[in-house]
Amino acid sequence: MIRLLLAFVLCLSVVQAKEVPFTLEDRDRLIRMEAELKALSKSVDTRFEEVNRKIDMLFDFLWIITGIFTTITVATIGFAIWDRRTALKPFEDKIKKLEDKDKAFLEALRSLAEEDKKVYEILRKYNML
Repeated sequence: MIRLLLAFVLCLSVVQAKEVPFTLEDRDRLIRMEAELKALSKSVDTRFEEVNRKIDMLFDFLWIITGIFTTITVATIGFAIWDRRTALKPFEDKIKKLEDKDKAFLEALRSLAEEDKKVYEILRKYNML
């Protein structure tokens, strides 16, 4: 068995390879293969363009979402500031009226202090003159 195998290997090594001529069928096969490669390349390019377009659409959508979020945030902060101002306005008015009354009351006490020594001493003691 080993001898037979060894003889077969020797025969194969002695046989010289023939050069196969390039036939018309081989040429046609290469032309078809080239056409298929061009079609495949065009298909791949189309697919990449489609993926790029979808990614651009996704980025546009993200910009829209960011704009909406920013608008809502600014509107909420603006509403909070407006509400705070409108809520404090009545209190500010009341405080201003009280300050005016206090000033009038203090002026009345000062004019009374000019006539009454006790009132003068009390106002002086609390640095209201």
